[in-house]
Amino acid sequence: MATKINQAKYRNAILFFANRIQNGTLGKLKLMKLLYYFDFDFFEKYGRSITGDEYLRFENGPVPRMAEKILKQMDGKDIKVSKRKVADGYKDQMHIEALTDFDVSVFEKEEILLLEEIASKWERFSGAEMKSATHGEAPWIATAPDTVIDYNLALYRNNYGEMANV
Repeated sequence: MATKINQAKYRNAILFFANRIQNGTLGKLKLMKLLYYFDFDFFEKYGRSITGDEYLRFENGPVPRMAEKILKQMDGKDIKVSKRKVADGYKDQMHIEALTDFDVSVFEKEEILLLEEIASKWERFSGAEMKSATHGEAPWIATAPDTVIDYNLALYRNNYGEMANV
């Protein structure tokens, strides 16, 4: 998929999730999965990505190719990324905290509704739980390790990413 990255929507989606999910569960792993659901759920409903990014099939689940670069650009200005211990104790979390508000004006109405829907659905889940959820979906299952996930595989999920066993 050779689409252009929409920097404004990408950055503001990160800021939206950082502002909205303030229960201590928003680490880098979880953010990557939230972005995945934002893009793939939207593609499933409307036939296009919002951020314009490609997602790679890595061991920890789908990872947006440009996310690390964008997080680095935002760190210290728009967000604060810090290492912290988490309750499950299996790994330190790279916690993400908003330093500024998100700009709602960069999004279309359907995109804002989807941001809210995804945040509400996944707010209580850890990054590890979200990773497990993505591993049960067609885009993950049908893609070879370390390769780009085809957005069209979103069309083979059950009802916008909701699998029967989640």
